[in-house]
Amino acid sequence: MDAVYDNDGNEIGNVSLSERQRATLETGAEIVVIYHTPQMLRSVLGEHNGSFMLRKDGDRVVTTTAAAVKDFVRLQAGIAAARTQEKS
Repeated sequence: MDAVYDNDGNEIGNVSLSERQRATLETGAEIVVIYHTPQMLRSVLGEHNGSFMLRKDGDRVVTTTAAAVKDFVRLQAGIAAARTQEKS
């Protein structure tokens, strides 16, 4: 998991990035993350969708769209909780 920060240096949350995404960030390029609630979980979690950009600033991953990253982090936590409940 990679910590994501806003432009003021405040940590927003942790996002799982692939090796390819990390390599792209290391080149100085920005990446776009597009997300949505999985169809099977919409009745449980509601419908969430959006996108956000990430870039590397020194050794930190930074975004200018903190609200979308927070929504994504909450959605990921909801998905993990729903999967845990399915298994029990």
